[in-house]
Amino acid sequence: EAEAEAEAEAEGERYKLLQALDMRRLAFRAGEAGAAGARDDWSGETVVAGTGSLDLLLDLPPAAGEAVRRSGDLTAMWGAAQECHRQTRAWIEQGWGRESLLLFSCGWEFMNMNRVVELGAQDRTTLGRAYSAGVSNVGRYAHATAHGDLTLERLHFGISQSVSSPAISTSAATVGGTLCLTVSYPTPIWSDAAADEYADGLVRLLELAAADGEAGSG
Repeated sequence: EAEAEAEAEAEGERYKLLQALDMRRLAFRAGEAGAAGARDDWSGETVVAGTGSLDLLLDLPPAAGEAVRRSGDLTAMWGAAQECHRQTRAWIEQGWGRESLLLFSCGWEFMNMNRVVELGAQDRTTLGRAYSAGVSNVGRYAHATAHGDLTLERLHFGISQSVSSPAISTSAATVGGTLCLTVSYPTPIWSDAAADEYADGLVRLLELAAADGEAGSG
C-alpha cells in the first residue's frame, strides 16, 4: 500500500485551472455580431469577465514549478503552456464559447445561481475552492493612459474571495509595456507567507521565460 501511494505521488496530480476569457468576442457565429438585434457590448469596454471562463486540466508531477525554477530547464513549462493553448483553441473552434454563454444565461434565468454558489462554499471537501488556481489576463491596456495632469502607469485588479473562488488567483494586465500582476487568495487557506512565496515563484518563472524567449529570438 505504501509503495502504491509513493508511485501515485511520483506520478503527480491533475490540476483544474480556471481561465477567464473575454467571452463577448465568442458570443456570435460568423456574421452575427453586426446583424440586426445583436446585443451591444454592455460592459462599455470595461475590464470584466462577463460570465466567461474555461476549465483547463493539467497533469503535473510533484513540485513541477519548483523543479523548473531550480534547474532553469523550461521544457516542462512550455509543454504545459502548449497544452493549455491546445485546449483553449479546441474549445473555441468547436463553438463551445457561445454554448457556454447560453447555458450560463439559462442558469441565471431559471435557477437561483447565488444559492448554488453558497452551497458550493459550504462543501467541506472544497470549501468553495474547487479550482486549484485561476488566471485572468486582460492583455494590453487598450485605452488612453494620459488624462490631463494624471497618467495611468499601473493597473491591478483582483476577484472576491469571500464566498467562492479558485484556491489562488492571478490577474494580469499590461500597461505601457509593463506587466502588472495581482495575486488574490483566501485566508486562512493560504497564509500571507505562502502567498508571497507563490507570487515570488511566479515572477521567477516569468523572468526565466522572458530570458528564454530573448535568447531564442536572438
